[in-house]
Amino acid sequence: MIASSDEKEFNPFDKSTQTAKADTSRGKAALDKMRREKAEERNAQLQKMQQVQDVDQMMLETGGEAAVIPEKVAQRMGKRMLPFVGIPLLGGMGAFVGFWYMATYRDMEFQPVLVAGSTIALLAVGLVGITYSMMSASWDPEREGSVLGTDEFSRNIDNIKGGLNRSKENAEVREQIMIERNRARQQQQVPAKPQKPAPTSLTNKLRDELD
Repeated sequence: MIASSDEKEFNPFDKSTQTAKADTSRGKAALDKMRREKAEERNAQLQKMQQVQDVDQMMLETGGEAAVIPEKVAQRMGKRMLPFVGIPLLGGMGAFVGFWYMATYRDMEFQPVLVAGSTIALLAVGLVGITYSMMSASWDPEREGSVLGTDEFSRNIDNIKGGLNRSKENAEVREQIMIERNRARQQQQVPAKPQKPAPTSLTNKLRDELD
């Protein structure tokens, strides 16, 4: 008995049919995965946009008070400036006075480069001490931190790097928010297209001509 062509097409044991079904299933799964990833990416983007808008709204409501350094942290920075800034500055002035005293009353000669270099070096250490005093202080109002502040210095450096990265990301998110707003505004300003009149049937057209 000769099998018809239809029976050959629906043969369940045909490997080509099974392969096609498998390829279709894999393609559908890949498409669903792609759609799910795009949806998750869009949801994450919308969450970031909402967070940035909440922060901007809070800054407007508080008038920027949230960005002010706490009083305890400011006092802590001031206390750390006394040794890290005061000692080098006093040392620079003391070195200059010492060179002057030795040259005036002890008849000792010093090279001007030595005097200027020693004084400027100590003053430079004092200027660096201003930055280190702020960076080595604990920025947590409830935690005093260590004496030298080495751990706090590295932690604050990491916080600054993270803040710069967040600022860059927030700038990109704000730009995306502006694009979304402009797009929505343009869509609202586009006038609605006039609807085309419905086609007149032949019967109605003949009736209108007879009237």
